[in-house]
Amino acid sequence: MIDEEVFFQPSGKKFKLSQFRNQNTFFFIFVLVFLISFGYFFYLQLFLKEKYLTIEKNIKTITYFIFSPRGKIFDRQGKILADSIPTFDVYVDLNKVRDLPFEPKGRFFYRGNQLIIRDVDQNTALNLMIKKIDGVEIVPSFKRIYLGNEEIGNLIGYVGFPSEEETKYYQEEFVGKAGIELSYQDYLRGSLGEIVYERKNQNFKKVKEINPEAGKNLVLTLDFEFQKKAYELIKNYLDENNYKNAAFIALNPNNGEIISLISYPSYDPNIFLENSEKVSQILKDKNQPLFNRVISGLYVPGSTIKLIVAAGALEEKIIDPETKIYSRGEIRIPHPYVPGTYSIFRDNKIHGWTDIYKAIADSVNVYFYVVGGGYPYNDLETHPPGLKIKGLGIDLLNKYWRLFNLGQKSGIDLLGEKEGFLPSPETKAKNLFDPYWRLGDTYNVSIGQGDILVTPLQIALWTSAFATNKIYRPFLVKKIIDENGKIIFERKPKILKENLIKEENLKIIQKGMRMTITQGTAKILNDLPIEVAGKSGTPEIFGKKKLNAIFTGYFPYENPEIVMTLLIEEVPLGSVATLPLYKDLVEAYILGRKTLP
Repeated sequence: MIDEEVFFQPSGKKFKLSQFRNQNTFFFIFVLVFLISFGYFFYLQLFLKEKYLTIEKNIKTITYFIFSPRGKIFDRQGKILADSIPTFDVYVDLNKVRDLPFEPKGRFFYRGNQLIIRDVDQNTALNLMIKKIDGVEIVPSFKRIYLGNEEIGNLIGYVGFPSEEETKYYQEEFVGKAGIELSYQDYLRGSLGEIVYERKNQNFKKVKEINPEAGKNLVLTLDFEFQKKAYELIKNYLDENNYKNAAFIALNPNNGEIISLISYPSYDPNIFLENSEKVSQILKDKNQPLFNRVISGLYVPGSTIKLIVAAGALEEKIIDPETKIYSRGEIRIPHPYVPGTYSIFRDNKIHGWTDIYKAIADSVNVYFYVVGGGYPYNDLETHPPGLKIKGLGIDLLNKYWRLFNLGQKSGIDLLGEKEGFLPSPETKAKNLFDPYWRLGDTYNVSIGQGDILVTPLQIALWTSAFATNKIYRPFLVKKIIDENGKIIFERKPKILKENLIKEENLKIIQKGMRMTITQGTAKILNDLPIEVAGKSGTPEIFGKKKLNAIFTGYFPYENPEIVMTLLIEEVPLGSVATLPLYKDLVEAYILGRKTLP
């Protein structure tokens, strides 16, 4: 065995043998790599130089792409919301141009030996044309512009450059990144044009030019003037009251057309093409301007869910219009193992004798505790006396939730829609800390508390159901047309659900919704010049420490033409926080009503 430590003479310095080996190995590898590289370089110069020069001389063509103008987006009145304006792209041959004759301000890319600079302003492009620099080509192009600002951001969306995963697009191509721009990207994109140059001796000559084909145009169901006014009202109201976030949707219950859709705060889509600093601010904003609360926000529905509970109770004959329950302001459930101890489920006040109409209008919790979960004890005061009200129970509650399209997507033509969450004994069994479903859980979900989650869009859809006994698929794009006005696609209304409940039961609930305005929780709306029917909601959030505010309704009462649903996050006083703003929104719609076909 060789000793790991040896002496090398004459210096007498001690080395590790392994260290000596490593140094010699490194030197050997270095020399070997040098010799191989030198040999390969000599081989290229001697044998392949002429070959590559020949290949370069044999390059026949150079192709430049011309990106097409994206399709226009119109509102229902024909007002342009998104358009494309002419601009220029600059292609620089880096083999010929070492120093750029201008400072690029737009986004630039590399493709082979080409530097591609997008969205060059007209003055710069004109100067480059005059100079006629060899290796610099000016190509006509287009830039997206929006004729609205924050009021359309979360609905229209914006464009940007493709991510690494979007491989079917060119890296320098603008593509839809959110909203309508993303959902209808394939229609709006159009087809690319190209300019082809062919080598003639030492020069290139243009031999082909194909103009780009514009994208298809979209005609929306949106009324821009109302959208703009509604956004202004929401913004001013939230600023005045120091509220931060809201969601609003207005749709036609007779066909599913969306007249207005606002998620607040929003953003100006033009910023994404002009101001990277403001884009950074948007991305960092804790109020999430890019988040569409109407279709993606998940909220506890509060008392708005009582409409569905009432429908189920009437359909299952658990109660009828004559049934009355006495509300003492709370309901007590005895503890099964500790005598004299109760679980207490409270109301907002003592309501006294309550029928279905008053229960809806005044949002009486005790009434819905009983019809939702039942009351298995003898001390419940009812009329007629001595009624044993078994309640719907959680299985039937789930049946009616799903009947009214909860827990499922509607199919709206925007990406990002959430289906919500419907609690049940099966879902609670997955909770390791409390896996058992109790009567109190049924009571909570019967008044829209607990684990149930819905979107504002879903609230609007079940409101539509109580307006017309139908639910249509909501949509924003009504027509797709080409640049000559030819209709490529026209959407027909699609019924998702109809005849959800018996007409006599529908009339009962509608009457209760109208009484909400005439004598119930939303009397502030009673002096409007049009009859509104609706339901308020005050869901408790963050462990009952904060409240959201919801009001949803339709009008005119006798002949519904529009549903409006408004939600404001984190308010001090519950649903009353929505009512002044809701009233302003209704009035704004009425003023512009003559413009809505």
